[in-house]
Parts: sequence; structure tokens; C-alpha cells
Amino acid sequence: MTSQSLIAKCVKTSLIASAGLAMSLPMASQAIAEEVSADVERIEITGSRIKRTDMESATPVTVLSAEDMAKQGFTNVQDALESLTATTGAMTGQEIHGFTPAASSISLRGAGASRTLTLINGKRLNQYPKPAGGSDNFVDTANLPMEAVARIEVLNSGASAIYGADAVGGVVNIILKRDFDGVALKYRKGVTQNGGGGNDRIALSIGSSSDKGNVSTFIELTDNQRLRATDRENFGLHTDKVDHPRSLYSSYGARINGLSDADKAALKADPDYADAVFSRTPFTEDECNAGGFFWTGSTCGFDRSTQRDLSPESTRFISTTTFNYELSDDVRFIGRMDIAQAKSITRIESMGDDSMNVRVNDDGQVILSTSYNGEKISKALGDKSVALGGDFADLGAGSYNYVRRLHEFGPRTGETKSTNYFFSSGLEGDLADYAWDASVNYGRTEVDVLRSGYATAGGMFEYLTQGDNGVSYLQGFSAEDVENIAYNPFEKASSTLLNAQANITGSLAELEAGYIDFAFGVEWSRQDYNTDSDSESKKGAILTTGGSSGTGERSFWATYFETIVPITDEVLVNAALRYDRYSDFGGNLTPQVSVEYRPTLELLVRGSIGGVFRAPDMHRVYGDPTNGYSTIQDYKTCTENGGTPGDLDNPAALQEVCNGYSVSITTGANKELKAETGYTANLGTVYSGEQWNLSVDLWQWKLDDMVDSIAAATAAKEFKDYEDMLTRDDSGKIIHVNATAQNLAYQKVTGLDFEAGYDFDLGEMGDLRLFGNGTYNIDSETQLSPTDPIRDNYEYGWLTRYRVNANLAWFYGNLEATLAARHIGPMKEGTVLQETLEDGTKVDIPKKELASWTSWNLTAVYHLGDNAKLTAGIVNLFDKGPNFDPTASSWPHYPRSVYNARGREFFLEGEVKF
Repeated sequence: MTSQSLIAKCVKTSLIASAGLAMSLPMASQAIAEEVSADVERIEITGSRIKRTDMESATPVTVLSAEDMAKQGFTNVQDALESLTATTGAMTGQEIHGFTPAASSISLRGAGASRTLTLINGKRLNQYPKPAGGSDNFVDTANLPMEAVARIEVLNSGASAIYGADAVGGVVNIILKRDFDGVALKYRKGVTQNGGGGNDRIALSIGSSSDKGNVSTFIELTDNQRLRATDRENFGLHTDKVDHPRSLYSSYGARINGLSDADKAALKADPDYADAVFSRTPFTEDECNAGGFFWTGSTCGFDRSTQRDLSPESTRFISTTTFNYELSDDVRFIGRMDIAQAKSITRIESMGDDSMNVRVNDDGQVILSTSYNGEKISKALGDKSVALGGDFADLGAGSYNYVRRLHEFGPRTGETKSTNYFFSSGLEGDLADYAWDASVNYGRTEVDVLRSGYATAGGMFEYLTQGDNGVSYLQGFSAEDVENIAYNPFEKASSTLLNAQANITGSLAELEAGYIDFAFGVEWSRQDYNTDSDSESKKGAILTTGGSSGTGERSFWATYFETIVPITDEVLVNAALRYDRYSDFGGNLTPQVSVEYRPTLELLVRGSIGGVFRAPDMHRVYGDPTNGYSTIQDYKTCTENGGTPGDLDNPAALQEVCNGYSVSITTGANKELKAETGYTANLGTVYSGEQWNLSVDLWQWKLDDMVDSIAAATAAKEFKDYEDMLTRDDSGKIIHVNATAQNLAYQKVTGLDFEAGYDFDLGEMGDLRLFGNGTYNIDSETQLSPTDPIRDNYEYGWLTRYRVNANLAWFYGNLEATLAARHIGPMKEGTVLQETLEDGTKVDIPKKELASWTSWNLTAVYHLGDNAKLTAGIVNLFDKGPNFDPTASSWPHYPRSVYNARGREFFLEGEVKF
């Protein structure tokens, strides 16, 4: 069924359908069709190494052309990838509190960013050297060049038999422009309606061709303004007190926390004992505000949002050069060189410290202690009447701790600079009826992070214990004090990838139904990374922040074979087998088989099943212990003192342990980790008519032995099983959680993809094209460890059942207008709350659904002749803000991997070609 009539039909259908924007076509996009020459040239589609004439395959591929992305108002590759209905989450610039605030990534099919393979022109990219969450390696999509992109092909299925490790949830393959000729200059200006987050992008494209080859260079410079929380008062993000019951001002202002020994004994004897005092605010409202804090109504706290960014300011320079030269009629020299430099500045609220512990003995002696370099340090400071400025003079014997917002040190600021290099050089050619290619590829990423607004636990301890009696932690710090105590942590990280690969494809033999096509190839790679922090960060000694360090190297090689066998004129069978061998955990054999059935020219029925695997993250194998912070509820301490976890009506003395507080965590590496393995399957059908097209695909993937660490919140809740992970203070309260990566979990996800398009001929009014696609997630289940129950991820919260994109495009003369809608279905709340019935029984409150979310983009393009065009648009036409989760106790109270708070944005873009 590879006749000229079928190819013509496919190309015609593709051209009609791809004129609609944001297209996800099972047949092909216009960008692919343009590469097919008059003599029906064979091309390679993501998901197979075999070049073929059919532009439809057994595995569904979403295609976004460069024009598709521009007409929808996307400013970069990350924006386009986030819009895909298969994207279940993304790490973006909003993650300002994490380990990787300057990097971006996406998760396809709920598999996670580390299980989504990202390629450029079919070649692997270097991993970002700073792992997400301090543990998971990923490819940074922020440095991918927008202007050099011809199209993005997204394989909506796993493909380890074709591409090796990491291709679990899907494969993103960015195809660059080839043979660009001339000069093009483009400028884009974007501003938001409510201020902040504006952007500028200027791009220069230069290409020169001869009868032997081409050299093209694409240069791009972007500048993004910071978006402050105070810029989004219209969304309620300008203050910690968002309008829902779980949002609170930070209690980390200035107070003393803890119970006297007498109160503690009374509470244990009678949980309803009313005279216990857990928290003491030594300031009046006026004194609190004058001290630089914020009076919450009953406590001297802090409004953190006044110092927070929603997204950072950043600048980015990207240069991509591609070249090809015909050495002979059958051999071409090809290559690519990338250089990208970026700088990002993030700002979050000042440090909030509660690590300084105070013991008042029966005789009135005061002892200050804290943890430093993994050990407890302490100092006796005399009688409570004079020790620490007399802060504890009126308190009885007991264990206390200071709670202090160190606003005098200013916002915690992180400046991240990254440089990315990539070079590829190789040959491609034809040998008889075979096409072959061979290349050597090298990538390197360097990241430097410098932070300010910090202090060490040791430095603060020395300041507080100066002299015989020490000084108060509640009084203000002078500028000189800050200068003497301040500590600026830093981190340097790098990673490299050296790769060599060779591939040959062609026909093995001819059968009655057609030729048996094949691809055979070999690959070799060496991968290393190094991340090193300052000495205090490696000790875990920086107040309110952690760090990660480690170094490791691995090499791996692979060989693969793929074939397409025509069983009949209507049936093709595609089989692939790949063997990967890693130096640090062994080998893995991955098979895949798929079937295509074409009963008519318009109809395709397809199915596939194959293995997937993922090598353990290098940082989880070679990394040093990673220090960080997490919010937990201390179920044991809460319930033992008569409280109810998650109940907002708990006594004031139990609000913290029952409703959430921050603890330090350490995540360790494990050199005994083995590969994650599983399968992926797809069954679907495609119909393409004269004016409309339709496709439906049912898919599933499962992964066993997934590498994970028991979450701090889980360990605190299931304390009977994980007590060995928990460190408690003298009162029994959890103060630290220690976890080690293990092959613990499994996950299985099932879903349905659908898409449809229709073309309307309006006569003199032009053409109207409607296209829509969506993903419906039928089921997603996870078992976090062999002893845990199987979890329904949709009931667990913050995961939507479905996403739908719809696009309406109108073409009239030199004018093109597009209205694009992005719809995210409802999702369950993220936290389980409890209530107490009249009989004293404690029961879970059923989770409610967060409402669905829809945003609209409107763009218009006017062609000023053949060499110039003007594009204008409104992104988020109706200024839709994020959906808040009433159960989320942590700011900003919405899932940042799903929503953003940019709001309505206007942009204008002009392009001139010479």
C-alpha cells in the first residue's frame, strides 16, 4: 500500500489538516509534507529508525510546526510542550523554591520528566547537572532554540526498543531547520496587563547555500522580567492570606515556641487542659510591625508573599549553527554546533529559623543548643533572668525554641548562570539502495549558583552565645551584625555526554506485498556529572536551605535492529529489538512489535506493544546525601496529645504538629539500584477523508522497580513502619527525616487520545479550519512501596482526568487569525482533611474537585508581501488565574506544575526576510 496514489492522498490530507494550528496529526504535518519531494522521498518519523514513504505509523506522533507555535503565541519551546494534552505536569520558572529554578522540563503521560526522552534531530541531549528535587536527572528544555526549530515531533508512547533508556512516557524530538537561505530578523515584545513578567525576544537567522551544501546560523536573545507575587493582587497572590481556609500568614515572625515541663505533664494527663501555653509572642501589635514583622491578628508573624517572585528575571542567549556539504554524489558531511548561555535570578522570602533550642532547667539555668555539621552543639548561658536578653525570665522549666524571621538579611536570592555546549559532526549517504549515517556528538553543561541572604547555624549560634549571657534572638540585627553573620552559599555543577552512533537502513528483500525494510545501528556513550557545593552547604549547615553534591561516571553501549515486513497489501508488521549495556548496573534487552492494517486508503488500524526501561539516575547512584526541607504533619505527636491531623480546630498548642510544619530532610544515594523496567502498549485507528480527519488511540504503560524514596510526609504519617527514618527532639517532635533511594514502586497508567479536524470552504470569505485533540486518563495507579496499598493517583489529588485543545483558524487573503483554547479538566484536592463527629470519632472529609480550567489565546498574522509579516496576539484572553486548592497549606496554594499566574499578556511580533 505504498503506491503513488496513497502518498499523494497522505500529502494532500496532511496539507489540509496542518493548516489548522497546534496540530497533532497521525498522518503528518505540513512541515513533514514539505520535505517529501516529487519522487516520494523516504523520510524518518519519530518512533522508527527506518526511512519510509508512509507518513502514518503504528505509534501516534503529535506534530507542532514552527508556524503552529508562533501563531498560538508561544514564546519558547517549553510553552509549546506544556500545551500538549499528553503533558501531565511541568517544571517551570515558577519552581523558585527548588533545586533547579533556572531549568524547565515536562512530564508526558504522568511518567515524570526523568522518564520523558528529549532529542534534537534524533540525538540525545546532555542532562542538566543539578537534579530536580536533588535526585532526578532530566533534560533542560529551557535552552532549546525556538527560532531554529522546524517542527517538534512528540511520540505519544514509550520507545526504549528504538531509543533506549528514559523513553517511558514518550519522546520529544525537535527537528531543526535545514538549508535555510537568506537573512531573517524577528522581534517580539510581550507585556502583561497587570505588570511584571514582560518579555523581549530578538532572533536573527542567516543562511547561505550553494550547489554543494548549506550553512545556517540561528541566534536568539530573550529577556524576561521578574513576576512578583505582589504583581498579582488580582489573583490574590500578593499576600499569604489567600481567600481559603488553609492559607495563613507565616508564624515565623518573632516568638518563643514550646511547652513547660508542667504544661506537658498536664496535657498528657488531660488533653483538654486549657491553661497550657505553647507559643508566646513577646511583642504588642505595634512593636511587632515596627520590628519589621507582620501582625497576623494574634501572632507576630510574617507576610512572605511580599518578598516572593512567581517567576524569575532571566536572560538567555542561544546560537545554533547547522551545516551540510556534499562531498560526493553519495556522501554528505553534516553537523551542528550549539552555544547557549543563561542567567536567572530568583527571590524568595527571608530566612525563617526555628533551629535554636533553649532548655530552662529547674534551677533557672539556660542552655542554648542547635545542630551543626550533624552534631549537637550547646552552651550554658547563666540564669534565665539575664541569659539571652532575659527572653525566658518568666518561663518555667521546660524545652523551648526560638522562631524568628531574619528579615534583616533581606530576601534569599539565587543567581544561576548556565552555559551549554553541543557539537555534532558526521557523515550521511547512500550506498546502493541503503541509506546510512554515522556521527560523533558531544554535549557539556556548566551551572554556577551563587546565593545571598543566608547564614550558617554555627555562625548564628556564635552570635547568640557571645559573652557570658548571650544576646536575644528576638531583637533586631544591625547592618554590621548582618555583614558579620551572613554567608553566601555557592554551587558549581557540570555534566557531559560523549556519544558515537551509526545506522543503516534500506530493504532486505522483496515479498509479494512489498519490500522488507530494516534499520540496524550501534551506539556508544559516556556520561558524567559533578556537582559541588561550598563546605557549609555540604555539611547541611545553612539555615533554611539544603544542598546537593556528588560525582559519577558511566558508559554504555547499545545495538538495535528494526524491520518492517509487509504481510499483505493491507498489513505491515514492525518489529524492533535493542540491547543496552551499562557499566554500572548491567544489560537490558528491549523488544517491540507493532501492526498496521489499512483496509482502505482512508482508514488505518494500528497497534503496538513493547518494553521500556530506565537506567537509575546518576545522582541517585553517585550523589552525596542531599539536604533539603519538606512540610510534614507529625501524626504520632499530634495524636498522642489528643489532636487530629489536618483538623483546623486543634488546640493552639497542637496546630503546628497536626497541621504542618517544615523539617530538614536528607536523601541518600544507593549504588545497588537496578533498572526500572516495564511495557508500553497502544491500540488505535485513524481516518482521513477529503475534508476531515479523526483518530482514537487507547494506550497504557507500566513500570516496575521504580526508584523512589519514602516521602517525608509519608514517613511521618506511617511512623510505625518508618520510625527508623525519623529523628525526634526531647519532646518527641520530628525534627529530621532521612531517606535512601530504593527500587520501591510501580506505576501503571491507562488513557485515551483523540483528535479530529474539519475544513470549511467559505468561498469569498476565505477558509475556516477547526481542529481539536485531547487526552483522557482512564486510570493511574501507584504503589509507593511493597508494603503500601495501591494508590489511585486521581483520588490522591492534583492530577486531572482529561485535557483538551481546540483551535479555530480563519484564512482570508493575507490575513490569518487563530482562536485557540486550552482546557484542563477538574482534579481532586491534594490533602485529606479530618473532622471529629459528635461521638468523638475522627473521619476523613471526602475530597472535593477543583473546577476545570480553560484559557484562550487569540492571534492574528498579516503578511506584508512575501518577505515580511506582522503578528499580534493576546495570550490568556480572559485573564484566567490558577485554581486554588482549599486544602493546600503551602503557598501559592495551587499546583505550579499545572497552572501559572502570568495572566493576560499582549504581544506584537514583526519579521522581515532579506
